[in-house]
Parts: sequence; structure tokens; C-alpha cells
Amino acid sequence: MRSKSVSTVLFALLLIGSSATLLADGFPERCAGTYLNQEGSGAKSIWTLGEDGSFLGTSSTQKVFNFSDQQGVWENDGSGGAKGVFLDFSFDASGALLNIGRVDIVFHTVGSGCAKIAGSFTLRFFPPGEDPLDLSSFTGTPITDTFTGRRLTVAH
Repeated sequence: MRSKSVSTVLFALLLIGSSATLLADGFPERCAGTYLNQEGSGAKSIWTLGEDGSFLGTSSTQKVFNFSDQQGVWENDGSGGAKGVFLDFSFDASGALLNIGRVDIVFHTVGSGCAKIAGSFTLRFFPPGEDPLDLSSFTGTPITDTFTGRRLTVAH
């Protein structure tokens, strides 16, 4: 019984230590949250950065271009900013899968705190036969854009 308790405590300490390492670089701990973004193209998007590195997105252009919500990961880039990647599904008019979209994003805070972010992204479409997890398989033309974002907060 005692060895089981010791094992449980050691596991908990390792888990806490791993989480502290993830959050130690500053950006994840301070800036995880939800942001309303204005893209250079005129589109709007909502991104949620989880403290665990999860990254969720929704775009105002989803209905027009017939693609799904975006899911991905993000991490601190080690120099005060962050980088992330989203994947989504694009469909043709009949609802069949056309391709997988991949969005690679770099961003940083603007000013002090986490109230505003800014950055740029590159969008690539991977048709069947190309692997969105392997950038070297991409044969198309990337689309780039910029964005600025404001953090969602509860009004007081």
C-alpha cells in the first residue's frame, strides 16, 4: 500500500514538473486564452490557445470556402513569441473531401501583457496523396496573410 502511495506522489510530482516546464517560458502561462483576430485579407477568426498546447480556430470564411473548424497545436518559440499549426478539412459542393488545409502561424504579444497579439500565417492545401504533416510533400502555392488579435475577457 505504501509503495503505491509513493508511486502516486512521484507520478504527480513528475506531471506537475512537466507542466511547469511547459509554462516556464512565459507565453503559454500568461497568454493562453481566446482571441478575436482581424486578418489582413478582411476575414475574422477566433482562436483559443490552451495552456496544454491545444489550438482551436474558427473563421468567418468557413461558410464561403466550405471548410471545417481548425484544430492544432501551439508552443512557445523560445524568443518571447509563439508558433502554431492548424489543420482543417475542405469540401466540394457535394460535401466530398477536397483537401486538408494546413495553417502555419507565428505570433507575438503587442505591448505589455496579453491583451493583443499579432503575426502572420501561411496556408497550404494538401490534396489526396500529399501529407499535411510533411511539408516536403506540398506541391502547391502557399497563401500568406497577417493578423492582429485582441484577447477575450469577461467584462467587469
